Amino acid sequence: MKLYIRAKRFSMRETLIVRNEKDDPIYEIKSEWLSFGRKVHIYDQNNEEAASIEEKKLGFKPQYGIYQLDTKVAEVKKDEKMMGSDFEINKINWRITGDVEDNEFKIKENLRTIAELKKKWFSVGESFVLEVGEEENSVVALAIVIAIWCLKEDEAEEEK
Repeated sequence: MKLYIRAKRFSMRETLIVRNEKDDPIYEIKSEWLSFGRKVHIYDQNNEEAASIEEKKLGFKPQYGIYQLDTKVAEVKKDEKMMGSDFEINKINWRITGDVEDNEFKIKENLRTIAELKKKWFSVGESFVLEVGEEENSVVALAIVIAIWCLKEDEAEEEK
């Protein structure tokens, strides 16, 4: 399954539409700001919430919890180690490999690739393809990508 995400320039302050291979909209991503952080909602084509991503600030570093039906299924945070991925996925046995800063990375479970994010070349604005091996992993994989983008955006805003 391939998911296509287009953004003029990436910002979680805008609504993002995720499309399938037939160019049909299948998910809509909307962000809201709460008093203590950000919350992002992923809605399916029936306008029902498929997942939410909630910022939790523990200490100085934010992390994002991923929820489905009010149950936390994963947690994504920036990892401070010097080698390997800069981002860590907790609660599920998935990990990030590849170039996160350049939006070219894989989400893996042991040796199996769950999903792969790639830039879509020769398109107007920033466009990305998230290829997911099994459809039942698509929402959580998409939520992990969005959580990583939120963490990167938080870091960029912090540097300003």
